[in-house]
Amino acid sequence: MTDTIDRPVDLDLDDDLLERPVVTRRPLHAPAPAYQPLSATVQYPPGPVPDVEDAVPEPLPVRARREWPRLRLRLRLELRPSAWPRSRVAAGLLGIFLGAFGLHRMYLGYWRRGLTMLAITVVGGFFTLGLAALAMGLWGFTEGLLVLSVRRGRYARDAYGKQLRG
Repeated sequence: MTDTIDRPVDLDLDDDLLERPVVTRRPLHAPAPAYQPLSATVQYPPGPVPDVEDAVPEPLPVRARREWPRLRLRLRLELRPSAWPRSRVAAGLLGIFLGAFGLHRMYLGYWRRGLTMLAITVVGGFFTLGLAALAMGLWGFTEGLLVLSVRRGRYARDAYGKQLRG
């Protein structure tokens, strides 16, 4: 079949005759691979490659240490539990009235948890327009009631395991 565009065109002919035929040809070369094989990109040195265990590092030169006079100062810092037991009533009232600030937790020796409640109340309350402070207040109020009402278990002891008095 020949190309119909090179021939003079009659306007009377059908549109099917004016179409150019589709010719498919094979490419001259094979397409390049999608990835390069490792052997094509990495150049290995000629000869045997030494093992990692064969390499011996060179020793560093040793410098003589200069002796300075030492001051013997020992500081002994221990966090001991308090000598007196904590009050159940004081912890409960702190939880009910100031529970959002975590003061009841700090009073019982749970410093990290108390400071976390304080930070959530102050910083989180600022960013959430008081919603975080309200949630911490409800949590502190609940813990205050638990400290006042429970005689055994987690809420009846301080951070050092001592029973609350009162």
